[in-house]
Amino acid sequence: MNPYQALLYRSFGDHGFAVAPLLKSFEFRDLLLHKSRTSSITLHLHWVNWVLAGEANAQRAASKVQGILGRIDQFKAKGGHLVWTAHNVYPHDAAHLDAELALQQGIADRSDAIHTMAASTTEALSEYTNIDSDKVVVAPHPHYRGAYEDVTSRAEARSVLGIDNDETVFLVFGALKEYKGLQRTLAGFRSLVDRDSTRRYRLLVAGAPDAHPAVQRFVEDALLDERVLIEPTKIPGSKAQYFLRAADAGLVTYTRSLNSGAALLYQSFGLPVLATDTSVLRSTLPAETSLFLNADAMQDEYGRQLEALGDMARKTSQSRVLEAIAHLDPARISTDFAYNLRQQLGLRQL
Repeated sequence: MNPYQALLYRSFGDHGFAVAPLLKSFEFRDLLLHKSRTSSITLHLHWVNWVLAGEANAQRAASKVQGILGRIDQFKAKGGHLVWTAHNVYPHDAAHLDAELALQQGIADRSDAIHTMAASTTEALSEYTNIDSDKVVVAPHPHYRGAYEDVTSRAEARSVLGIDNDETVFLVFGALKEYKGLQRTLAGFRSLVDRDSTRRYRLLVAGAPDAHPAVQRFVEDALLDERVLIEPTKIPGSKAQYFLRAADAGLVTYTRSLNSGAALLYQSFGLPVLATDTSVLRSTLPAETSLFLNADAMQDEYGRQLEALGDMARKTSQSRVLEAIAHLDPARISTDFAYNLRQQLGLRQL
């Protein structure tokens, strides 16, 4: 769905892992058919929203949770290992929160290794899921340099999108969801524009909206605002470069978040970011190229932080942003993760 998994696993072949996607999620039992060809079989779960996706009935949702946990128990009883990556505090589109949290806790309890992207994740999740710290393997989110097509220039990207060179552009890129606080972002942007008449500002939005009323309202408002340029459709990977190269800074001011691939994507294109102030994001994003916003900030404070972000973007070179994330090199992170995962699973190191 995005290059993250390819980046995470890129060095695994050098450490004796054969990695393959499981295309039919409920049929992971078939992995054990390969048991004679390998020393171990491991199921690595990332996002698990597919288990309850589209289920309207709470009782059936609870039954599905028990069913999938039962299948995991059978898989493990036959010698399989389980790894889970904690991407979110819980699935963003959760319709049955109790069932989603029961599923998440059940997976955490059954996991042989729990992958987090920051040491602070365990505490950040504690309100929703109890995690055994002895199972935790930390591997940061790698940067995306080289993972997306990047051949256009800033001038060409702005020309394609109709943005003038003297505009300071803030970007919201990716699927438009209610938890991303879009209406608050728009209100904060308008506060900035109303207060600072000395500069030209633009809010650039690109991504497919879901059906949530708040998201639909945001799209309608954005389309009517001449200071906002919105492309409310799914953006192909080859076209992402036009939005990222046209921007001066990226926004990840979500109302609920744990990790943020978008923040690393922005920084991989040399953009400073404004992010929600959480322990995980503070430990992930470089302080010299990032600003942080309180989760309950009102629009005036949001506007002031946007103004500061614009100043940071004008003073910070793209090369400086790239230097600040150099330690998140995918090859190194993948190598370390593979080594530490073998150790956690009790597998012999090669």
